Amino acid sequence: MNKRVKKSIRTVWLHLVVAFFSLAFAFPLIWMLMTSFKTPREYYRMPPKLLPNQFVLFHYKEAFAPWTIDPNELSEATYFIEESAGRVESVVPNIVNSLIIIGGAVALALLVGVWAAYALSRFQFRGSANMSGWILSTRMMPPIITAVPLFWMMRRIGLTGSHLGLILIYVMTQLPFVIWMMKGFFDEVPKSIEESVLVDGGSRGTVMFRVLLPLAFPGIVATALFCIFLTWTEFLFASLFTNSTSATLPVVLSWFRQDRGILWGQMSAVMVVALIPLMTITMVLQKQMIKGLTAGALK
Repeated sequence: MNKRVKKSIRTVWLHLVVAFFSLAFAFPLIWMLMTSFKTPREYYRMPPKLLPNQFVLFHYKEAFAPWTIDPNELSEATYFIEESAGRVESVVPNIVNSLIIIGGAVALALLVGVWAAYALSRFQFRGSANMSGWILSTRMMPPIITAVPLFWMMRRIGLTGSHLGLILIYVMTQLPFVIWMMKGFFDEVPKSIEESVLVDGGSRGTVMFRVLLPLAFPGIVATALFCIFLTWTEFLFASLFTNSTSATLPVVLSWFRQDRGILWGQMSAVMVVALIPLMTITMVLQKQMIKGLTAGALK
């Protein structure tokens, strides 16, 4: 067997392994998508089937526009309609809450974290050598440890149940990660570039906005995406610091557990829609994200 044949066999096996693991990771998502189109009888049927006999949009209507539901749409699921009617309202306001809170938290964390990372990368002061490790160590602390004192503090200043309160909590939790990531990117930029700008009369602001930020843009994108992914699915703090009007999407998903069971159809429909912003952002910014992760891996 010559080398070309061996290489071809190796390539085929590699593709088979990649296809197997890709299918294994994608199968739960495919099952969730199919469940969102099934009638209640179908996703409770044994043995279960992947594809529904009849594709229905009832669960999307009940989750996002319950006022448009026609009870005759699913005559075979009358018991299900009676069980869930009026129990779960439209989740559109909660999606808006998630977008507002995550957008504000990520923007503020990047605004503060980028400047803090630049200061740690470029300036030497007492304790600066150990500062990065100390900042990162705060990220290793279990969130449940800080939940009670943070709740007490937020309640005293009247920020529980508000967007601002959860934004500040998320900034606090994501800031160590942003500083640690961005410091690595700034460390890779030669100081001689900054010095030449300063010699020509430029300020630190000029160095940051015209030199460092364009060079570190892939790293900023990668860091922002990680922060978005982490906060989009965060449940602990969101459940503690929000109420029924300010609740985010992960909190709303827990409401689909009713007295007589879990509303799998509506839950699947909401999760399918919740994946759309993440997938869209990832597809649009995937090149910048890969550049940022590659730069971080090679430093």
